[in-house]
Amino acid sequence: MKKLMLAVLTLLAVGSKAQDKFTITGTLPNAGTDKKLILSYINQEGKNSKDSTLLQDGKFTFNGLTAFGNRAYLELKPAQSEAGKKSRTDFKEFYLEKGNTTVTGKDSIANSSITGTKLQSENLAYHEKMDPIQAEYQKIVARYFKAKAAKDSVELKQISVDAKPVMANMEATLDHFISNNPDSYLTADLVLGNKMAVIDVVKFEPIYSKLSKRVLASFTGKKITDKYEKAKQFAIGKSIDFTLPDKDGNEFKLSSLKGKYVLVDFWASWCVPCRAENPFLLKAYGELKDKNFEIVGVSLDDKRANWLSAVKADNLPWKQVSDVKGFKTEVAVRFGITAIPQNVLIDPSGKVIAKDLRGENVNKLIAAHIK
Repeated sequence: MKKLMLAVLTLLAVGSKAQDKFTITGTLPNAGTDKKLILSYINQEGKNSKDSTLLQDGKFTFNGLTAFGNRAYLELKPAQSEAGKKSRTDFKEFYLEKGNTTVTGKDSIANSSITGTKLQSENLAYHEKMDPIQAEYQKIVARYFKAKAAKDSVELKQISVDAKPVMANMEATLDHFISNNPDSYLTADLVLGNKMAVIDVVKFEPIYSKLSKRVLASFTGKKITDKYEKAKQFAIGKSIDFTLPDKDGNEFKLSSLKGKYVLVDFWASWCVPCRAENPFLLKAYGELKDKNFEIVGVSLDDKRANWLSAVKADNLPWKQVSDVKGFKTEVAVRFGITAIPQNVLIDPSGKVIAKDLRGENVNKLIAAHIK
């Protein structure tokens, strides 16, 4: 009886998992012979998976299980690779979910159309609006590198002017889709990839609250929730503390500076924007260090020599700490820090009172919070 009950419970547990069947059928009549298709996708357990099949008489089929809707990739390549010969990369990104997906092309995947599911239709509609704007932006990027190489200050100034409306248009197109498609798995990807590098919890809450329960239950949705909950622990009004070794190997506890205003600066030697902020922080430190103010630099380097070399090169006199684990350092993981530069200003009681104070006027921004 016990064995029977255990078997039933096991079947129920398996049946309760999200298992969405998908089928992909494709035609590539002019792709040639001895070719194979490789499908990279997320399986029903949320893990990266790959499957492959041969192209036969210009046709191919995939069958499998996924869950929710996720980004996938389809690649066409020779069935047998030749030693020393590199094949041309031929792939396309699309969105895979339960149901039937159809690939229609001639001789390549990159130039094929991929249709069939509601989610892929949403993806195509989004890119129909976004791709022309991104192409315009790429032209501006090309102009920038050309002008930079030529040291053309007039052109660089004009590029800065020309880029603003294009970037604003990209942002508006992104925001419009997110706002109008709260029940789309594509929206979850767009939010995670574009709205969560550095999270302002006050600004992010309206975005999060609009996402549907179905979307938040997905693999991507759970990542969004996890990162948002971590960001809340790092928000204005929260008390923070951590312990890390300083550059001499001594354990340093942030709360040992209670009674002072402290700017906690997350940076790394390889981070160009971080290093660009250091002259401004040096100015602020010089002006405010005698006014109950300190700076603590938290390096997210993963090489000790690089960290210490940057501290010396930039002449940083304030406390420097790191366990040299990069973004895997405990404090970064706990607060969901996945992008730098970031900083927080804490008051004498240890509470966060301001975030991301940067720029040439950072001395004034910090001074405005010191009583």
